[in-house]
Amino acid sequence: MILLKRYLYAGWALLIILLLSSPSLSAQNTKGTKKFPDCKMCHKYMATRKVVHPAITALGCTSCHTQPHQKNPKFRKFLFADVPELCFGCHDRSIFEKAYKHPPVAEGQCLMCHDVHSSDNEKLLLQPQPDLCYGCHGDERFKNNSIHPPVQAGMCTNCHDPHSNNAPKMLPSEVPGVCFNCHDKEKFVSDKKRYHHSPVYRGLCLNCHDPHAAPAGRLLEADVPELCWKCHLQERFKDKRYHPPVKDGLCMSCHEPHQSDARKLTVNRIPYLCFNCHGSEEFERKNVHPPVAAGMCTVCHQAHASSSIALLKDSINVTCLNCHPRIIKTPHPIAFFTGQGHPLEGRKDPKSRYGVLSCASCHNPHSSEYTKLFRYPATTPTELCKNCHEYMK
Repeated sequence: MILLKRYLYAGWALLIILLLSSPSLSAQNTKGTKKFPDCKMCHKYMATRKVVHPAITALGCTSCHTQPHQKNPKFRKFLFADVPELCFGCHDRSIFEKAYKHPPVAEGQCLMCHDVHSSDNEKLLLQPQPDLCYGCHGDERFKNNSIHPPVQAGMCTNCHDPHSNNAPKMLPSEVPGVCFNCHDKEKFVSDKKRYHHSPVYRGLCLNCHDPHAAPAGRLLEADVPELCWKCHLQERFKDKRYHPPVKDGLCMSCHEPHQSDARKLTVNRIPYLCFNCHGSEEFERKNVHPPVAAGMCTVCHQAHASSSIALLKDSINVTCLNCHPRIIKTPHPIAFFTGQGHPLEGRKDPKSRYGVLSCASCHNPHSSEYTKLFRYPATTPTELCKNCHEYMK
């Protein structure tokens, strides 16, 4: 009988030792250890990817799942609150409640973009940028002949806050402020420049440029000059004769698109702008026509298109008479026996560039080496006549 009792006592002692040595039960019943067993024993893949939610690594699963495996929990998944209130337990609510909200954020759909446990992408994103963004926004509008470098690099959040911001489109600031985060403001709207293109000065960058991708270079909505026609009336640039740069659509060969020190946003002030193509020799002889000397090219010439030869604002003679009206009132240059002067028009002039008789047949309208802007060597009108009338030589 005594031997039997000894065996019973030994059996009970062995059973108690086995129970206490069990890892799961010892973890549940030993003071100072975790209240629950390691969740990864069952949920093996929740925290195995590259980026793990800090709540898991620093606080443990029960920081969010506060009632694991209890019957009739108040919130799904045994959480202490529903999303997004659950997230605001750690994340500052104000970041997500600015004036303009990303629609998923406004609807509390955090999990449309983020994995709550672990991910192979930064910020626990379900996909890397920009693929994540294309899931809702598509990729068509971000592909074209010209692509904004941040867009091409998939850097959507360089310009847009993914949650909320105080500027439209969740930009860090309104246009043009956001543009000047990368682009030097002085090159576009500088107080040092006298003249500014109106849309640029008003911050309307997107009137000409697409911020993502565009069919024309420099992210322009259209090629020049079609882009210019959106604001500038095309009819003003059409006529019988065209300035060659206008005909070829080379607006930027004469004009700056943003700002300039010259009127009309020209790349240089007149007449130096004109000299870029026409050279200056024709305009710098010994005797210079006063309007030419003053750089007043556009007093006589249209800069874009005209119905008259040489892009004049009117015919040659009418243009001259605007400043020299007395010429038509008296015989010019001298009175003959009939009391009439030399014909000023209505005759052919084989020596003229344009084949017709005009003031420019005798006078160079820009500059001359001879007196009175004579086109040919002469000091008096009579000497000038010999250049056309052979019998006078």
